[in-house]
Amino acid sequence: MASPADAALITGYVLAVPFTLYVPGFQRLWKRRELWVFATAQTGAALITAGWVAKDRPPAAAFNAAWLVGLTVAYVVKGRRLTPEQSAS
Repeated sequence: MASPADAALITGYVLAVPFTLYVPGFQRLWKRRELWVFATAQTGAALITAGWVAKDRPPAAAFNAAWLVGLTVAYVVKGRRLTPEQSAS
């Protein structure tokens, strides 16, 4: 039976991977700057970090926490650009 930590890891990876490792998903995150994609990827990264903390795996937790913070900083520094649909309204 899966533990809550396993559930957090599975859910986190399902949320984060399509928008960070899969090229079309990453383009939605980085080039199109879709806020819901950013929020989904960050939620996934937070769940992954929490899952590794719950499993008492500090190196994995630290790596994923660094990814969470690093992506947030890069996203904010780069700025959120308006899509053509947003600028038309």
